[in-house]
Amino acid sequence: MSQATIGQLSGHHNSFRRTATWAAILLVTILTNVPQADCAELDSVFRSDFKAALAEAEEKKLPLLIHFYADWCMPCKRMDREVFSATDVKDLLQTRFIATKVNSDQQQDLVRRYGVETLPSDVIVDSQSGRVLALHAGFQDRNGYVANISKAEAKFTRAHAGETLVLKSTPAAVEAKGASSTSSGGIELGEPKPIIGLAGFSPVAIAKNRQWNRGSPKFAWDYKEVTYYLCSREELVEFRNDPEAFAPKLLGCDPVILWESDKAVAGDIKYAAFFDDELFLFKSEERRRQFKANPEKYIRLQHALKVDQIDQTVVR
Repeated sequence: MSQATIGQLSGHHNSFRRTATWAAILLVTILTNVPQADCAELDSVFRSDFKAALAEAEEKKLPLLIHFYADWCMPCKRMDREVFSATDVKDLLQTRFIATKVNSDQQQDLVRRYGVETLPSDVIVDSQSGRVLALHAGFQDRNGYVANISKAEAKFTRAHAGETLVLKSTPAAVEAKGASSTSSGGIELGEPKPIIGLAGFSPVAIAKNRQWNRGSPKFAWDYKEVTYYLCSREELVEFRNDPEAFAPKLLGCDPVILWESDKAVAGDIKYAAFFDDELFLFKSEERRRQFKANPEKYIRLQHALKVDQIDQTVVR
């Protein structure tokens, strides 16, 4: 190959390299100019520690808002830019809620606890009872987001209308006050009554001490739409921090019936049994004996049950 040909190829190569360099610079410039949410501002709105946020919400008697996201989730980033950067949204979250962000990849236990299936998702929890007030999945625009969380706040206010809450006079609070006369015992008309787990016995006392102690509605906490009564403030905090460690497995459904028929039937506390420190409930003594004969066969069940799938009104 002649020197001229080599020189021509080298010139083409240098030209391509210069073009690629300018293209890269242009791309960086474009990406830099895309509106981004101010990380420092978002940090001032959202707590990073879930347990600390829950404790703060309980202390201040405010609803807890949990925003589930992932670093790879484009709709999540869009909500950061278009929703959480809005002044009215930031003001609402900072004054009316205790808000926390949860990375779904890093905290799968919370994803399972609250039944999150889509990102982004926002779960609003009554910090005084653990009851889930609302779950909104998918991207929401600013107006829709404000409307949805305001409705959840109104439900929280109605549920605690007779208590002294750290609440200001906002349209949502005024609406809740006007509607409070239509509620009874913290339950709106038309809403189902709470499902009491373990017939009101404390799951912490059962799991830790193997004692069937009656809990109190004063120390109630919701887990997967089932309300559990605890015996003391200490038990309530312990259950709240790790409900999966104490609540009966499979929402209290008989694992033998579930295995044999794929039907969710609530067990009875009269036929309870522990295996590997986990509590299972059975429909009859016969079912319990079947389980004890080969427990490994039944504990492999991975059903993601919900309360409305259970074939019995009261989950025991």
